[in-house]
Amino acid sequence: MKANSSSYDVIVIGSGMGGLATASLLAQVDQRRVLVLERHFKLGGFMHSFRRNEYEWDPGVHYIGEMQPGSMTRRIMDVITRKKLEWYQLSSPFEKIMFPEGTFGIPNDAKSYREALIARFPLEAKRIDRYFRDVKKAQGWVNWWFVSKQYPTWMMAPIMFFGKRLAGMTTGEYLSRFEDPLLRSILAAQWPDYGTQPSESAFGIHATVAADFFNGGYFPIGGGKEITRHAAEAVEALGGQCLVNHDVQSIIVENGRACGVRGIHKNREFEFRAPVIVSNIGAANTYGKLVPGEYCQREREQITRIKPGPSANILFLGLNDDPSKHGFGDSNYWIFKSLDHDISPLYRDGQLDEVSGAYVSFCSLRNPGQTPHTAQIVTFDDEHCWQGYEDKSWKRRGEEYELKKDQFAEKMIDFAEGFLPGLRKLIAYQELSTPLTVKSFTNHPQGMIYGQACDANRLFRDRWQISSSLPRLYLTGSDVGLPGINAAMMAGVMTAGKILGLMSGLGRIMHQAYSN
Repeated sequence: MKANSSSYDVIVIGSGMGGLATASLLAQVDQRRVLVLERHFKLGGFMHSFRRNEYEWDPGVHYIGEMQPGSMTRRIMDVITRKKLEWYQLSSPFEKIMFPEGTFGIPNDAKSYREALIARFPLEAKRIDRYFRDVKKAQGWVNWWFVSKQYPTWMMAPIMFFGKRLAGMTTGEYLSRFEDPLLRSILAAQWPDYGTQPSESAFGIHATVAADFFNGGYFPIGGGKEITRHAAEAVEALGGQCLVNHDVQSIIVENGRACGVRGIHKNREFEFRAPVIVSNIGAANTYGKLVPGEYCQREREQITRIKPGPSANILFLGLNDDPSKHGFGDSNYWIFKSLDHDISPLYRDGQLDEVSGAYVSFCSLRNPGQTPHTAQIVTFDDEHCWQGYEDKSWKRRGEEYELKKDQFAEKMIDFAEGFLPGLRKLIAYQELSTPLTVKSFTNHPQGMIYGQACDANRLFRDRWQISSSLPRLYLTGSDVGLPGINAAMMAGVMTAGKILGLMSGLGRIMHQAYSN
């Protein structure tokens, strides 16, 4: 599709959840003409889907919390997608936490979850009760943390003072009050959803993720691409556009204000103008690459301080049979070699020597009607393990790289098979995505999938603001928020609210969400 104008009310760089949420809300709540620009050949960022032969996978959307009818996040998602999504709820238990010591299933409601924990660990009952109370308290603090980005620091400081210590302590520090190591490990086991191990992660972030799944997990029927499609249609229905293969390379600044973007599309330069520019491509890319060097010095200095989060190996599997016939379900399988979540994968001479944990899902089972069936195995990884191949393009990194990928894939399958016997015999097709793949498509530094580490600095010292020191340039997405679809969506809500006006913008969005 070609651009039908050179000027718009708002330009959004990047079409992930945060960018599309911002664009759709500005279009629907205030009739802004929004241009969304995406460097990839598909919209959606981690919400896109892809095919190999007859198989289809979602690389980033595995499950989403708080999508039950009537919840705030469901109401907001309904606005963004104009109520055109259908949702599948994962069966209970929707999480299966697997250690050599045994398996624990997490039910899809908080009351049953609490009761199951107490039944298994009766001597820890009082501490379990307190954990559920503290999770909600810490989540409440993080909710205010999101809202605080709408307003001046002095206005929100008194509110943010209460609960700050609970939110900022490490997850490991909080969980140390439990005596049973298995219980500690079960409660921490969702840490890969935000990518920072218990010894470093902020309890407020852990609590927000844990509470987000107190009502189970949901999957958009048709895959993450349906979120993308309906949000993009909402933008275009109100005069905006969503364009792929448009690689923004610089932000135009005139009279000290952001006023447009320049970039490359099919080897030709483009330029678009708008009085408001929103970036959804991460703080490092925005301030480190797009903004002219004389601007945003404060943000550039902040980039040097942040600790990067992890990247991932994602093994996409095409199956030769329905996995439910072999005892597998639509649950998430979290498998760990040890109760110690702080054990990292072992690298020797650039090779992965041992896999310490993995996430497995039979994704087709949560997408009714999808055949042939598919699965995924995900493990964390670092870009440094793939040094020597960074300068080569996707699909052209050579035989040595492909051999190394095959070796990694076999280690991942062996590890998963140890907990899920019978998986290997179902595999008809396999393809491994590495941190270099992630970096190729997202342009995220080091192939990060969650942005900066989810430690206390992300909440306090190095938290990113919506407004930048360059007037008319705004940030959205997971750097403003936290990892995950809901958190990126809420970042979009906050960014759109900020643009619509300090005193009324957020209220207008919430009014539309609750009046539909």
